[in-house]
Amino acid sequence: MTVGQLAGLIAALALVVLVIFIAWFLVKVAGAIRDAITSVEQLTKDVDTLSGELNEILKNSNSLLEDINKKAVQVDPAVQAIADLGQSVSDVNQASRSLVENLASRREKRRNSFMKSAAQAAAMGVVSRVFKRKKNQ
Repeated sequence: MTVGQLAGLIAALALVVLVIFIAWFLVKVAGAIRDAITSVEQLTKDVDTLSGELNEILKNSNSLLEDINKKAVQVDPAVQAIADLGQSVSDVNQASRSLVENLASRREKRRNSFMKSAAQAAAMGVVSRVFKRKKNQ
């Protein structure tokens, strides 16, 4: 075999190895693409199922929301009545405080007035006794 033939044989073997490698690589890529297609098909089915269930959930949510809104309208007067009652209780409480403060103030004034009257009466009694003693003397 000549050097040219030997080089041709090596080139042919390299080409065969390259073709085998490329074929093996393409088989692997084809398998990966097949798996990807299968996964996408499964995902599509799952998304369709989920979207149907999601639509059902949205319908139920809308129904519940409408029900809650209707009940909230019915509850509004009760809440307003409770708020009014709270305001009334607050007003009564304030009036009670004012009454107690007013009574305490009047009591203090009466006590001061009584003390003043008692002091005046005592002073008058002392003065009267002094005059009686002087008169008797």
